[in-house]
Amino acid sequence: MTFPFVQSLTTFIVSQNPQVEGINQHRYIFNSKVIPPARPSYLARYDSEYGIFLLNAGTAHGITLGAEFAFRVAKETYPSGKPLHTFVVNNSASFFSILRLANDASWQSLPTVFTVFQVKPSLGGTIRLYLSSSHKPPCLISVCDDIRNSPHDVEFVHSSDDAHFELIVRDNQVVVSVCDRKATIYGFDHQFPTLQVTQDNLTSFLEKAGCFYRERNRHTSVDSEVVKVVTLEFYKLGATHSKFEDIPDPQLRESGPNLYSADTIDFIVEEGCVYGVKLTNLSSRDLYPTLFYLDSNDLSISNLYHFPLKS
Repeated sequence: MTFPFVQSLTTFIVSQNPQVEGINQHRYIFNSKVIPPARPSYLARYDSEYGIFLLNAGTAHGITLGAEFAFRVAKETYPSGKPLHTFVVNNSASFFSILRLANDASWQSLPTVFTVFQVKPSLGGTIRLYLSSSHKPPCLISVCDDIRNSPHDVEFVHSSDDAHFELIVRDNQVVVSVCDRKATIYGFDHQFPTLQVTQDNLTSFLEKAGCFYRERNRHTSVDSEVVKVVTLEFYKLGATHSKFEDIPDPQLRESGPNLYSADTIDFIVEEGCVYGVKLTNLSSRDLYPTLFYLDSNDLSISNLYHFPLKS
């Protein structure tokens, strides 16, 4: 459904996404809350020949050692309800993982194939927060205690050097500032809009931050199988004539050196220039990559393109 006021906003403010401004900018639109990013579900099965549980996702999906998954009956929806079984990733390859039961419960009641939800990240996959103020109002202490006991994968650290975000407390408000070294090392300095210190506000932010970092940290996997068979190049593009005579329009091709080096693409954007990514599949199987743009300014994730990468 498209609403007229959205069309008018996008017509007159081309470079700006539709948004609510003014004194009521924090009010829910149409009295509805935004659903927080949900954790993905995966299929698992029991392999009777080898006596192991297999998950249909691995390091290529950001799942590595220590990740925890829960199984619930169909009538229960995540995250409500107590899990019937809990599994921990014991080993992980590019496209599958081996699970072990985290308790001594009997698994005979499990179906051959079942769905599990990730409830804890891989080892080292928490969102790290630093509280900079020595004076913490009672409402913040209560909220922090609730967060510590919640399944939001949050860890409070004692130094901003070890944190993803710094919480700057002012009265009953908190400003979230980015201090993640992977961002600040390139001069990125950003503060998010001020939040009222409530559990709903901070929980909503942490859900979004958790989704953002799970996607961003996929490339840090200890498994290098996919990395070895796919090469990445990044170029400034220039217009050239097509080698086919029946195509009069110019085509974009590489212009200059490969800007990707040491796992980093570091360049200054030139006005009016176009840039492109080149992926080469050196494996014997077809792969299907999806490109995402992750914006640290608002923790948004945009799906840019999905295409087959033929062998």
